[in-house]
Order: sequence, then structure tokens, then C-alpha cells
Amino acid sequence: MADSGILNVEDSLDEARWAAVLRRDHAMDGRFVYAVKTTGIYCRPSCPSGPAKRENVRFFLDNAAAEAAGFRTCKRCRPDGVVVADKARNDVKKRIAALDWRRIDAELDEYGVGQLGPLLSPVECSDLAALYGRDQPFRSRVVMQRHGFGSGEYKYFDYPLPDLIGELRSAVYPEAARTANRWRRMLGQDTAFPDNHKAYLQQCHAAGQRRPTPLLLRYGPGDYNCLHQDLYGPEVLPLQMVILLSEPGPKSRGGDFEGGEFVLTEQRPRMQSRAEVVPLRRGEAALFAVNERPRQGAKGFHRVKLRHGVSRIRAGRRFTAGIIFHDAQ
Repeated sequence: MADSGILNVEDSLDEARWAAVLRRDHAMDGRFVYAVKTTGIYCRPSCPSGPAKRENVRFFLDNAAAEAAGFRTCKRCRPDGVVVADKARNDVKKRIAALDWRRIDAELDEYGVGQLGPLLSPVECSDLAALYGRDQPFRSRVVMQRHGFGSGEYKYFDYPLPDLIGELRSAVYPEAARTANRWRRMLGQDTAFPDNHKAYLQQCHAAGQRRPTPLLLRYGPGDYNCLHQDLYGPEVLPLQMVILLSEPGPKSRGGDFEGGEFVLTEQRPRMQSRAEVVPLRRGEAALFAVNERPRQGAKGFHRVKLRHGVSRIRAGRRFTAGIIFHDAQ
């Protein structure tokens, strides 16, 4: 989510919001409001009034921000009856702040992956997985077999992101950026990542990377994901997050799937590759290296390459959320 009430009109997030206004999308009510400068009023996205001219529209994250800018509520769609609550946003921030980041950093430095532990409730996991059957929250669908990526499929979310995905992305980013900058210093490079995600997205957009990258993945029996790296352009934050939305284990014991282990491999210079299997339960998350990380050697730090994937699903269905912090070209 943005850090202030007003979003930049040039920002692609605003264009996604404008598209929601044009289609009068009820699903976006409570996610933002828009105001019309020529009338002085603000509305919910589903307002039945005829659309204003784009150049006269401003977007706000909530009613309070619109009213602070001098706009009054629309008497037809009554956006003041839809509260954009900060409770969930603050709850996500508290969860992230409460994590043991010292331990997570140590695991990232040693293995290229740090386990965050339980992050989402079973209800939140079910709600996210249920989105997969819909069209609206997504910008594209990829069938892995068609591209040689493996077997299974995934969908990329479109802007505006679902609230929970957007809040997780914004809340985890500062920690990921802190580690990424520390890794760069280990390799003798200047820091490259700003403190907040909005500033980093502006960096991505300046590089021509404007398409959102968070995604949902769905696997069934026999499906798997080949070892790969999620690189979408020259701008790359070298860490990303995975959240398991299904419960591993046999159906007879309350599980949703069998097999489907999350796997990383590390290619070390002049040495054989090393594999790391990351055990996750439903609602648990891990932060891991996208493509490379520093590793201590006899002559100082050097880069090692990493890839990640998912082993074959032997039974059931597995849903996963992936949160990538850089946008795509």
C-alpha cells in the first residue's frame, strides 16, 4: 500500500484504480475512494454516477484523506458508509515486527533461506486460495507445461493487490531491503534499495518494470515446479517470500497434499551444488534468495547462485502465495 493518502497520478496503481472506477467494481469498495475536482465530492469505486474526466480525478486511500483534502462525501453512493479500516494493516505490521529477524538473518546468511514461521491464519490461507478460481484479482495465468516450467499453473495478481497481499509485501519489504543492502556491502557494492516499498516501486517503474509480480500457484497430483529464478528485468530485489496455503500430509490425517516440498539449490564455485529442503506447514512463510547471495570464502565474500522449485505432488492439491518485491517489465 502507499505510504500517504494521495497516490501519484502517473503511478500505474492509479491506472488500475481508474479501471476499477470505469467498470464500477463493487469488489474495490473499501479499498480506496476517488474524488472529482470539478464537483468537490468523493465516491466509492462502484458509484453509479457517470464517470468524470480522468484529468479531474484524484485517488485517496480512505475517506479521511479525501475529507482532509477538502472533498465532501457523495450523497448517492455514500462512501462514508464504507470504512477503510487500518486494523488489518496494523495487524500485519505487528506480525512482521514480532518475528525474530536476528535468527532469520542468520539463516539467510548461512543457507540462503530464513523461515519466518506461522504468519497467516487458516482462514486467511483459505480466503487467499479461494481467489484462484476468480478472474478479477489477476492479470494473467500461466500453464507451466506450455513453457517448460514444470507441471501446474499460477496466476499473477493485478493492481490493486488484494489487501492482505499488499500489506504483507509492504511490511516485509523493509526487512528484505535491509538484508539486501547488507549483502551488497559484503560484496563491496553500494546500497541500492530504499527503506520503503513505494519508493522501490518507483525505482522499478523508472526501469520500465510496472507489472505486479505477487502470485498464487496451484499444483495437483503429478505437478512440480522446475528449479528457476524469478527475474523480471534489470531491477531485482534479491529476496522474495513464499507462504504455504495448504496443509501438508495425507488426507486421512487432515492434510491437503503429499509431496510438494519447497526446494532450493545453491551452486558453489568449484564445488558440487547443495540442496536445501524447506519444511513448511499451512500459513508458514519463508524468505529466500532470488538469484544469488554472498558467501564467506577463504579470500572474503563471493557470490553463489541459487534456484528454487517444488518437488512432485504425490496426492492432493497444493496452493502457495509468492510475494516478489520487484515489478516486471
